[in-house]
Amino acid sequence: MWYVQHDCSQADATANGEWFQPGKTDRIDLKSFYPLLAVLMDFQRCDPLRPTHPALRHQIINSPNPSEGSCSFPDGSKARLILLGDEMPIERVLLSQEDWWPTAITPAVGQKLFQRFLSEHYLLPSILAVLVALMSELYTTTYVPASESPTGSLQRRMRLKYHNSPIADFGIVKGWADVESQDTFAYYSVKDGTFFKGQDPTEEHYWMYFTTAAGEDFILDCGMFVYNLCIMVEVEPHYTRHHLPPMTSKYAPAYFQDREHKRNAPNIQHEKERFSVLRDPRLMEAVSGSVRSFDRYGVTRVCAFMERVAGRKCTKIEKDLVMHWITDSCGVIRGNLERQEHLNFPAEPTVGFQPDPGEMDDRDKMPPDENEAWLKYMRKWNRKQRKGEIDRVQLAEAFRAWGLKSREEKLGLVKEKTAKKTPSRK
Repeated sequence: MWYVQHDCSQADATANGEWFQPGKTDRIDLKSFYPLLAVLMDFQRCDPLRPTHPALRHQIINSPNPSEGSCSFPDGSKARLILLGDEMPIERVLLSQEDWWPTAITPAVGQKLFQRFLSEHYLLPSILAVLVALMSELYTTTYVPASESPTGSLQRRMRLKYHNSPIADFGIVKGWADVESQDTFAYYSVKDGTFFKGQDPTEEHYWMYFTTAAGEDFILDCGMFVYNLCIMVEVEPHYTRHHLPPMTSKYAPAYFQDREHKRNAPNIQHEKERFSVLRDPRLMEAVSGSVRSFDRYGVTRVCAFMERVAGRKCTKIEKDLVMHWITDSCGVIRGNLERQEHLNFPAEPTVGFQPDPGEMDDRDKMPPDENEAWLKYMRKWNRKQRKGEIDRVQLAEAFRAWGLKSREEKLGLVKEKTAKKTPSRK
């Protein structure tokens, strides 16, 4: 493992993998800390330096409401089509979403579409900025007792953990995600006849990984809101202090796959390649050469890492954004740590889901015993999919088959009829 300062290494592992602490190390649990990373990425979506999404600069003149399906295009691809009309200044869009999208079935649907457009693009620089800031502000700290400190105050060494195991590595996963075509976007400008596609999760998607000293992996994906996977974590009031503007919502998009989710949830993220941030020597050199800002050498190292992950040349705006967001994120994390705000973070953050209208109606009306049976059934089939015993199409068929069962069949009071049996892999 690489460190910014030599004595940091003593806080982690010996050559034979045994862990020791020559001085005091404050371990912050990842499960209580990850909402801060999510809120940093959420604020980056509203950064004035970030280019405004085309759909937020034009009136929406069709009706891409949740009930509408996807459109097929000549190249065989499918997506939800967004028709862009006359140009509108973003200030007017913010003041009157009815003018921006007149055919939205409810204001909540309009607001959600607005947030999804806001979340599209610039995912890689956002993730990299947060992780470099995390490395800079946590993994360069060293323990100095008050008696030896120039300021006369105790200096703390801080690191992340998950339960009792230290986080030994973190970085970026490059892969793809299972997303239905109606949850992706394509755009057509009526004025000039321009057609372009939105972000494609099957081609390029990124998320964070964290690995413990015991070798256990966890992921944090804050980039799925644009694809209508709207899992949210509550961030007000504990995570929104220190240089952060007021939030429009008390929740930020975040899917943290902890032990329970790994056992019970379907596998929708598929890894192609991973890139360690914490163990990368060039990033460590960039961080060690910075105090409150990065010099040209540090900027070159960070941008080269981003291009290596992307597998392409990054644009000037991507490079400008990642460096700007690193500086901002460092300030927020530093402020939280200096004031020990992490001691007030909830051990179990509140997680919610932002559904489309009617999406959860059946679940809300389900009797408690049926709801429990459904959760048991869902976990069983999710585990099958995670083990590779079935694919995602068969998983969807299994979930549809649940709706065909009688109440007695759902509760296991009678045997299932042959025609209603759940699918099996051939």
